[in-house]
Amino acid sequence: MGKVIKFPWPPKGLQPHAKGHWRPKAAATKAYRLTSAWHAQLARLQPDPGVVLDFTFCPPNRLRRDLQNMPGQMKPLIDGIADAMGVDDHGFRCLWPVEFGPVEKGGAVYVEIRGDAQ
Repeated sequence: MGKVIKFPWPPKGLQPHAKGHWRPKAAATKAYRLTSAWHAQLARLQPDPGVVLDFTFCPPNRLRRDLQNMPGQMKPLIDGIADAMGVDDHGFRCLWPVEFGPVEKGGAVYVEIRGDAQ
């Protein structure tokens, strides 16, 4: 078993179907990447370019969501983890869930990070 890190729910601006100007999405992407890197740094992850990231999505409410849109919103989070480790994320293997986890106040994304260095 690896380390499990709790990350905040992704901002609405990262939704794949979000319309509008590119600048708000770029700002949301940058902010989520920085926040994710901070959470990953607190976990003191060792550099490992071949980790497995196992995701659990716990939405903030019972509104209907499309699970297939979630992986697209996770790129800034994955980049943040790679930033915290000081590695390139090209070797990361992501395991996506087949259903949402339980509703959690504020929402959360849990990532179990498994690898040789963990």
